[in-house]
Amino acid sequence: MSTRGRLLVLWNQVEEDVYEHYREEGPRALPWDPNRVAPDVGTVKEEMDALVAGLREARFRVDVVNVEDDIDRLFSAIRFYRPDAVFNLIEYFRDDPMQEAYVAGLYEMMGVSYTGNRPITLATCQNKYRTKLLLEAAGLPTAEFFLATRSPVPADHGLEFPLIVKPAFEDASGGIEPDSVVLDQVGLAARVAHVLSDFGTPALVEEYIEGREIHAAILGNRPSEVLPLFEMEFDQSAADDGEWKPQIISFRAKWDPYHKDFYSMDAVVPPRDLDPIVEGYIREVAVGAFQAVRGRDYARIDMRVDPDGQPFILEINPNPDLVDGAAYAMCARAGGRSYPETVAAIADLAVARSRRLGKPGEAAGVPSDQLLREHLERRGGPAPAPATRGAASGASAAAGVSGSAGVSGSAGATGPNGPGGATGPTGSTGT
Repeated sequence: MSTRGRLLVLWNQVEEDVYEHYREEGPRALPWDPNRVAPDVGTVKEEMDALVAGLREARFRVDVVNVEDDIDRLFSAIRFYRPDAVFNLIEYFRDDPMQEAYVAGLYEMMGVSYTGNRPITLATCQNKYRTKLLLEAAGLPTAEFFLATRSPVPADHGLEFPLIVKPAFEDASGGIEPDSVVLDQVGLAARVAHVLSDFGTPALVEEYIEGREIHAAILGNRPSEVLPLFEMEFDQSAADDGEWKPQIISFRAKWDPYHKDFYSMDAVVPPRDLDPIVEGYIREVAVGAFQAVRGRDYARIDMRVDPDGQPFILEINPNPDLVDGAAYAMCARAGGRSYPETVAAIADLAVARSRRLGKPGEAAGVPSDQLLREHLERRGGPAPAPATRGAASGASAAAGVSGSAGVSGSAGATGPNGPGGATGPTGSTGT
């Protein structure tokens, strides 16, 4: 049977999976309601198995490697399997999400095609403050904000309470709690001090937008398709004492099945009773945000829509969660794509780039150096192929990426297990 291409799925996990521990312990009553039992949450292994099965069902040849914080293992896996493209699922390295962008940079330096966003986009979106500046410069709607780098916080910040305080460099709702929303200057000072001390990063302070939480999933490039919209509906009765409670997707609400906030939301696709004009504007804003950060292949744009129908961009998530059942897959399914079709569509984009550009070291045809191209055109002779894809003239071309030393200094047919590892890494699978 013909295949759509050979993929190497790379992911990174070193620590134990807490959800596996929950499962081993068996069903437990919820601390706040002894009559209810926490639901079973899928493990990382199950999520990976589902993604790989989906790609194989879509006729890709798939190999899988957990790099386990080992950069040599990553290099060796790529050299051993020689994929048409890497399906990149590495979101952090050495427990540092900032290194997600560096991993993508390694793929680029090796001349390997890969799924998802490029280093500049990953690094930009990891910095919430920088992202807000870009959105503002592009004329896209986002809440008023400032960056707090020290405590105490000046009182003349010019924003209207309530405000929400977030770590400027965290993702996956890290540092987001009900206490993140503050109602006065005293609360603001306390929360900023908490972020500075506990997270070691500046605090992004924004005006809190009361309204609907709507996310837009994006697939593809030129043109980018906005999938059916996703809404996270909040339980209006979640407050225990009848007082106002901010409606936010906190860390506990997103990840902790033993916390009450986990049950305070309900995912709906598509949103109920959304004005078509407002929906059209949300879609337009989502594409604008994707372009502003130079997004590629897929992303999710999270927004708040106020009672007047005005959307405000909260966050841009490049390479969002692709778990079957998470927001992105829900949006794709609502648009008529099965889970295998969804992950295959992302893989197709990377494989197409690989086939268009060629393998590392193969002739790319036209030199990238403008002066060299002009000189050869005037001379009327054939243009020699550059030594490497994207190589420039002079010393840059002479030190091509495809040199014999390679990136990691290893050579030959050594597999990811080390010298003589001709069967691939332990625990990897292939077809």
